[in-house]
Amino acid sequence: MNNQPGISGLYALLAQVTDFVNRLIPFIIGLTVLFFLWGIFKLVFSADSDARAEARGYIIWGIIGLAVMVSVWGLVNLLTSTFSLNSNVPPPPGIPSAGGTIQLR
Repeated sequence: MNNQPGISGLYALLAQVTDFVNRLIPFIIGLTVLFFLWGIFKLVFSADSDARAEARGYIIWGIIGLAVMVSVWGLVNLLTSTFSLNSNVPPPPGIPSAGGTIQLR
């Protein structure tokens, strides 16, 4: 029995946000790869030096973006495995009552 519907709604909202972020990260990484490849394409097919300099900028920022994303991802995995952190969400605490503990989920 759930006596606090707002808390279960909060958990549902957090689950939806987590799901959205987990779907968004591969999309952002894919966009960064496309940004990098677009820079390579522009560098190969550009004739003047200004367009080539702009293409180098795309390539450099694409590499920087990929390096930052991969290093943050690796750091999170390193910390998770080093400190034996569980990536599962713990169950919410129960509310003590006269008849026993009421779970919020």
